[in-house]
Amino acid sequence: MPKKKEGRDIDLTEARKFLVELIPQAGEILKKHFTSQDYTQRKKEGVDFTTQADEEVDLFLRESIGARFSQAQFLTEETAPEDYSSLKDVDGLWVIDPLDGTINFSRKHPNFGISIAYVDKGISKLGIVHIPMTGDTYWAQKDQDGANLNGEPIQVSTTDDLGVSTIACDWAWGLEKRLNVVRWLGNLSTHVRQIKSMGSAVSDLASLANGRIDGYIHSGLKPWDVAAVGLLIPKAGGRITTPDGGDWDVFQPDVLATNGILHESILKLINP
Repeated sequence: MPKKKEGRDIDLTEARKFLVELIPQAGEILKKHFTSQDYTQRKKEGVDFTTQADEEVDLFLRESIGARFSQAQFLTEETAPEDYSSLKDVDGLWVIDPLDGTINFSRKHPNFGISIAYVDKGISKLGIVHIPMTGDTYWAQKDQDGANLNGEPIQVSTTDDLGVSTIACDWAWGLEKRLNVVRWLGNLSTHVRQIKSMGSAVSDLASLANGRIDGYIHSGLKPWDVAAVGLLIPKAGGRITTPDGGDWDVFQPDVLATNGILHESILKLINP
């Protein structure tokens, strides 16, 4: 049995190997419920809701990571307090989204993912993303170059012409935040080839790191939506900031992520 480690003093490579083995097991829980469509749902605030699958995976990951890292502190979608601002200055915080893309999951659309990140003071040191219905596992760690998909290096796109770019967005659970996206898209829409909304920040931002889209913009994200992918993107050669060009960390609710090449052009358009 592997030696139990202190939660705030970990070897990133050892932790990454552990999580790359663990996260597909969580994916199997989601696949089982996705296939059977036999699970309960519970309404949350506003139009948000959660499912039995979210809660089962959340518990499985917290118990598994907590058993491996004895002093683990968690910020997860299903257990987060209403005010988690005190966690911004914490070292060694495990930030988990057990199921990002719950609407997709509940409507039998396969675009959803699981995200695990190890974060110090809002900066991700380790990020693991798993897409259950494809079996893909992405990872990046702060002390190593590059980002990986199923053990192979990945890179953002090389698209340098905004006119042929594909930009993705999504819509916050907080309805007032959606107006920010409407405004940004209003400035962008006549300058890009395509705008997509695919319903999972975790999966969609992983696709950006893998060069499948060229940019992504969102308002009203939570730390668990972006803690892992926020490391994948720069490690894959992209760039991530706030939509006004400011420094970004996992506690920033608004994000602009791109392949890096198009970043300044998009910033100019959305901040006229």
